[in-house]
Amino acid sequence: MAHPHDANRRHWDEVTALHRASAFYDVEGFLAGRCTVGPLEREALSPLLRRNLLHLQCHFGLDTLSLLRLGAARVTGVDFSGAAIAEARNLADRMKLSAWADFVEADVLDLDLGRRFDRVFTSHGAINWLSDLGAWGRAIARHLAPDGLFYMMEAHPVGLALDVDGAGRLYQRFGYFHEAAAQTLDGVPDYAEPDYVPKEPGLGWTWSLADIMAALEGAGLRVFEFREYPFAAWDALPGMARDADRYYWRRDPALGPATPLLFSLKARHDA
Repeated sequence: MAHPHDANRRHWDEVTALHRASAFYDVEGFLAGRCTVGPLEREALSPLLRRNLLHLQCHFGLDTLSLLRLGAARVTGVDFSGAAIAEARNLADRMKLSAWADFVEADVLDLDLGRRFDRVFTSHGAINWLSDLGAWGRAIARHLAPDGLFYMMEAHPVGLALDVDGAGRLYQRFGYFHEAAAQTLDGVPDYAEPDYVPKEPGLGWTWSLADIMAALEGAGLRVFEFREYPFAAWDALPGMARDADRYYWRRDPALGPATPLLFSLKARHDA
């Protein structure tokens, strides 16, 4: 029987090599020492020294390995794309970090590694590929140590509902609230290589902020910090420019007022 994520697995298998070679990911710069984790994420996850970290939906491991460089004792990256996990392992071998970095090919909804972590992390365009946030929340709770921290930085659902008109101004194109039926992402250009339209489009699900909070709280986690940001992690809308921290902004007031494009939250087990 086909799984709802089969199409998405094929999508990510297809685009991994494209991303590996892209200027967006700048792998050669990463190998030369560039950290791919933004300053907000680094601050939120600190301290990392002597902490074990689980990175969910890690793609091909740049952020995972950056967090190891930043001081984590050991990192484990999980992704359902076999191509992405193979590339992550190759990078870890090339950097001689394999002794401290594990990469696991698995669907996060079914994940059970049999151990707990001081930090669990996910970020940037991850949960809209998931068909079941309840299972996602339970997987986080299952792997988070009793005194551990879950942190996510993710595309804001409001931002994902927006598009631009012919004048470059924002308007709401898509629904904000969750619908059971997945949206086929046919014809959507790749975020890292906008001139490329994947042959395997994948499926997307809309999740509201309330859905995300409910999934975590239903799994026994308590959200204790929530923040919103007027910038994105990629060139999500026309008229955006990247700053020195690699966040993307729409600063021209003629394009309309600022809107939330990213959010972050922290959660821990409910005592």
